[in-house]
Amino acid sequence: MDPSITSWIAVLDKVSHYELLGVQPGAGSDTVRHAYQAFAANFHPDAHMHRNADERAAVNAIFKRGTEAYRILSDPALLARYDEQRTGRPGPSMRAAPLPPGAGGSVAPPSMSPASGPRADAPKPGATSKSNITGRLEDFVRQPRARPFAQQTEALAKKGEHAKAKLQLKLAMNFDSGNPALEAYLKELDALIEADKKKPWVPK
Repeated sequence: MDPSITSWIAVLDKVSHYELLGVQPGAGSDTVRHAYQAFAANFHPDAHMHRNADERAAVNAIFKRGTEAYRILSDPALLARYDEQRTGRPGPSMRAAPLPPGAGGSVAPPSMSPASGPRADAPKPGATSKSNITGRLEDFVRQPRARPFAQQTEALAKKGEHAKAKLQLKLAMNFDSGNPALEAYLKELDALIEADKKKPWVPK
């Protein structure tokens, strides 16, 4: 199965609706809608009809969970109930990354406890050979749950798929927020995405 799909399936029942769509608690309706649109662009089943049966089933599960997340985060009444269920407190003021229904408990994402700070030789996106890589992005991750997404980020960046790499990196950052190495990598990806937009279209 495609590793980028496997990494999603591995955490699908463990992440919050906020983490799934890559938004912060308290995000406005426009932010939530745009996040869902980006999510749907990557995981709508119609875009994966070429995959084998197992991969299509996995994509369908991811898309279904994302749609459920959007339905809840975009409805004030459902969101208040969702937050209250997660935190045990009424109202939307406590939005501390709840887990989706069926996750088997209400365990908040692990707190950050980095063993060491990021190295200065953070790997660069878009490197095409090992000689250009002075370290793996996953080596700079401080939370285990972020590691598979960091791996996919670097793999996609090396193939020049910078927009897809950014999506994976945002997921890694949801699990490892405030990581300077990941933030620096994101800035470089953003620059590469902008450069991609300026490239002339070449028919395949």
